Amino acid sequence: MPVTLKLERPTPEAHLFTRADLEFRGVDHSGPTYEARIFLDNQDAEANTARDPSDGYAGSFWVFGHGGCFGQLGHCDIPTGPRGPFDKRPPHPLTPQFKTVIITDALKRVLQTSEAKTLLVTIVPIVPETQFSLVKLDTDPLKFESVSLLTYEGPSSDEPLPSRTGV
Repeated sequence: MPVTLKLERPTPEAHLFTRADLEFRGVDHSGPTYEARIFLDNQDAEANTARDPSDGYAGSFWVFGHGGCFGQLGHCDIPTGPRGPFDKRPPHPLTPQFKTVIITDALKRVLQTSEAKTLLVTIVPIVPETQFSLVKLDTDPLKFESVSLLTYEGPSSDEPLPSRTGV
């Protein structure tokens, strides 16, 4: 099921940015594998919407899911609280993920063609059809804690780029 978010539109000086990212924090990957397609200013986007710039397509990220929990009760619960200073184990396998999608060109297109005060970001999860995905899930696979839009400025055209010397 697609999710549409309203984000604050970048400032009028936004045309100066050299890169724009959408950062997704706390992405859950306990369910099925899916592709999250991102569309800008197209709240009607759905699974069959073309991945074309004219439709607002900005990029995508993949979540390689665990497909649910098959252990005993509590087996997949992520531990809370601080870890000991000598605990060298890797993080729990279901620790939420962080995803970044570079949307520079798509955001520049939207800023040139729209005067809206907000930016609509529609995320469409696409679950590939497999034997496991045919099992009906109770919930939507797309779950995350927050989304941030970041723009980065590069050096102005008057400044020379830094040079690298050495080995």
